[in-house]
Amino acid sequence: QLHPEEKKTSPAMKFGSVYHDYLASIVNHGDLSEFYLQWRAFEPPMNPKTNLSYGVGTKAYETALWEQEAEGIELFDTEQLHQIENMVNVLMTGSNHLSKDVQFLIKTGLAEQSHFIEYQGAGFKYRTDLKTAKKMVDWKTCELGVPRADEFPRQVVKFGYDISAAMYQFFEHELTGVWKPFFWIAQEKEPPYDFNILDSSEFTWDIFKQDGEQRVVANVGAMKFIRMMEQHIHCTENNDWPGYSIFTQPDWRNKRIAIPE
Repeated sequence: QLHPEEKKTSPAMKFGSVYHDYLASIVNHGDLSEFYLQWRAFEPPMNPKTNLSYGVGTKAYETALWEQEAEGIELFDTEQLHQIENMVNVLMTGSNHLSKDVQFLIKTGLAEQSHFIEYQGAGFKYRTDLKTAKKMVDWKTCELGVPRADEFPRQVVKFGYDISAAMYQFFEHELTGVWKPFFWIAQEKEPPYDFNILDSSEFTWDIFKQDGEQRVVANVGAMKFIRMMEQHIHCTENNDWPGYSIFTQPDWRNKRIAIPE
C-alpha cells in the first residue's frame, strides 16, 4: 500500500479487460458509447514504399504505439475487437437455452461498480462485473472445453475464483443485508465461442430456505475467504505481515518451520 508498483499487463489480461469493458458498456448504456471513451483502435503507421502497415516490433510501429498510448486512452487491436464482437453475439443470441438469461441479466443489471467497506477496522474493496437486485455475475473467458461443468472447477481452484466470489457475496450482504447467489458465465475464446452459466454455491455460500427461513452455509471457498480475511484484519491491526509462514503451525519452540508434504 505504501509503495505500489505499476500494474503489469499481459496480452491475456488486456483481452480480458477489453471483453469486460465491452460488456459493461452494453449493460450500463445499451451501446458502446462508454467503451469508446475508454478504448480506441490502434492504427499502425503505413510504410510509404509498400503501402502496408509497419509490423509489430518495428521502430515505426513501437513509436506510434507509444505516442497513441501517451494520450491516455487504452488501445485495442481491431482483430481482437472483431473476436469479442463475435463472442458477445454468441452470448446474446447463440444459445436457445442460456442467451435469454444473459439478455435478462444485462437488461436488469449494473456493471463494474466499485464498492468500499470497512469491516472490523480494516478496509476492503470489491468490484462487480455485473450485479442485479438478486444476483451477482462474473464474466470469465477461457479455453475450449473449460466451460463444461466437469471441467470449470479446475479453473475455480487454480485461480481462486471461489475465494473472490465468496468475498463479493459476503461484503454485498454487509452493505445491503441481502445474500445474493453468485454465478460465473464462462465463455470460450475460440470458435464456436460456446459458454455456460455456472452456479458457485457448491464452492462459496450455499443460500437456501429451510422451514420458511433463509439459511446460509459456508462451503470451501467461503471458508478460505474467511480465514484470509481474518488474517488480513490481524495483520492490519498489528502491522505484522508474516507471508506464507502464517499457514504453518508453530512447534513446541514456537518456530514456524514448514514441512513439505
